[in-house]
Amino acid sequence: MKMSDYLRQGKSENYQDAEAKGLLKAGEVAALLTKQFKTKILAKELSVFATEWHHAGVFAGSRNGKLIGRKVYFFAAADVQHISLEKILANREKAAAKPPVDNTPVQGWYTQFFRMTDPVTRRNISKPFIGIYKGPASKAPKGFKALADDAFEAAEKLRGKELKPGESPRF
Repeated sequence: MKMSDYLRQGKSENYQDAEAKGLLKAGEVAALLTKQFKTKILAKELSVFATEWHHAGVFAGSRNGKLIGRKVYFFAAADVQHISLEKILANREKAAAKPPVDNTPVQGWYTQFFRMTDPVTRRNISKPFIGIYKGPASKAPKGFKALADDAFEAAEKLRGKELKPGESPRF
């Protein structure tokens, strides 16, 4: 299948074959289970129970307007019988559970990059400098290295100092 045909139809050949076999789409299964259990069930919650999935076309995404493929999940009618409300609720809890946020206070340094323009060549280059961070551990920048109080005081005096390539300051 040519890409232009795929974009026009919005369905892959496998997607069309699955429809011809009579497989149910996730939205249809969600509607059936919502009626059966009398609880609102979303199609995206059923993706873990799907027997197969296929591409259902592409659309302009919200990120940079790039084309993003869309997946449709399919179910055999016999497999729908094995999906229980308990399994769906367990997956909801698992998806909703987030790891606890580490808000312990930390202090230290990290390599901070600033973009600069070389006045001779007019090219943009990134130069490394010493950056200081003091705050919750969950918000620490990438490459953060914790320091003890006395070393942190020494690091604060060197804040903004340019680092040479491969150099790591000693505090």
